[in-house]
Amino acid sequence: MTTPATGARVVLITGASSGIGRATALAFARQGTRLVLAARPSASLTEVSAQCVTEGGSAIAVPTDTADAGAVDALFQAAVEAYGRVDAVVHSAAVVAYGRFDEVPADVFDRVMQTNLIGTANVARAALRLFRIQQGGSLVVVGSLLGKIAVPYMSSYVTSKWALHGLVRVLQIEAKHTPGISVSMVWPGSVNTPAYAQAANYAGREGRPPPPVDPPEKLARAIMRAVDHPRREISVGLPNHLVVFGFRALPAVYDALVTPLMRVGGLSQRPIGPSTGNVFEPQAGGNAVHGYWGRLGLRTVNPDRQTEGEGGMQDEWGLEGTAVVTRRVEAPPEAVWAVLADGWLYATWVVGASRVREVENHWPQPGALVHHSFGLWPAVIDDDTEVLYSDTDRELVLKARGWPMGEAHIRVVLPPDGAGSTEVIIREDAVAGPGRLLPQPIRQAAVVPRNKESLRRLAFLVEGRYRGSSSES
Repeated sequence: MTTPATGARVVLITGASSGIGRATALAFARQGTRLVLAARPSASLTEVSAQCVTEGGSAIAVPTDTADAGAVDALFQAAVEAYGRVDAVVHSAAVVAYGRFDEVPADVFDRVMQTNLIGTANVARAALRLFRIQQGGSLVVVGSLLGKIAVPYMSSYVTSKWALHGLVRVLQIEAKHTPGISVSMVWPGSVNTPAYAQAANYAGREGRPPPPVDPPEKLARAIMRAVDHPRREISVGLPNHLVVFGFRALPAVYDALVTPLMRVGGLSQRPIGPSTGNVFEPQAGGNAVHGYWGRLGLRTVNPDRQTEGEGGMQDEWGLEGTAVVTRRVEAPPEAVWAVLADGWLYATWVVGASRVREVENHWPQPGALVHHSFGLWPAVIDDDTEVLYSDTDRELVLKARGWPMGEAHIRVVLPPDGAGSTEVIIREDAVAGPGRLLPQPIRQAAVVPRNKESLRRLAFLVEGRYRGSSSES
């Protein structure tokens, strides 16, 4: 295990094996943070710990069921023994159950309450006790839009989140009398995590996040802001406040609409038999940062379920059957990669992108974003592109967002030809949004000419830079 520079902060994260907790752990690791990662025992927790070390942090994995107060006390003791203190605690552990209240078994309902509410109380109690001893610390609790409204088929989750929100408000009031201690709530709407597929289910259909759906990395950034600049609440989700307003100000209208909307937007068409999901035991095979839902709640692919096959990673990106566009670039793969790895050059070679507004420091590592705009000025729309997979000098897989048009996966491969040049290969297809509704041949008819031009621009840029650097040397 590598150790960052002395003085790096220590952050304890629960629910770190999957979804929001996992995304948050990786985001903190890129800052060189010393991490204490907790989740119920699973191979995924060890995997995340290793990923965090690779990303530049240090980490210990402490298998913990937060519903067990003794296990939570042992978790904090292990953190102090390893690092001497805990500067911040992020609590994101939670489980979900779907089904009508009277059809969900009592033991499943109770276990959801124990994990989501009692688990929060156990973590908060241990954190605040330690913070008082240290005379400082930050607690960030992940709540939910469903802690402020009610929806059918999720009674245990809604009840637990309402209670959790109430508990956090009490803690915030009490924290005003303990200098140096802060308590923040981050409450998201729909987030693309595996929680929906892993949930207990007695509704007959697999749950899904109602649109619009945010990536877990967006929650991770909000959580990090709450640690750095504590706030009472941070909402993540464009419609959150509008939905809460409708629930409170127009209850009759809300009640009339919420059940049919939940059936359409909150339950998928995928049939599923009665199951306890991960409520009692973790499902390590399903743990990942992402689920498989696009921003409009349309089913797409799971970018974390990566399988290595002939020719590298292909079908897991939803690119099977897509057209291959190639161009020979008179420069070695590392010269092509140098351009791909410079996010500020993104709009220079990608057709449609008009400007770059911000590039995250760890680009082109997985999870990094280029914040760009597309369209012709002044009719430009801001969005971003995210790295899904990165293999230096060999392969880059991107998720390009351009709403309201949708989202696309783009795979760029750089196989060397042995003669100092590179046959750059690019494949692309829509994975969410209106474009996904078109037949693939029609989608590809629009994509192929654009990618040919993108590769032409990329070649000009790479070859010009490469010739310039060669002549200087």
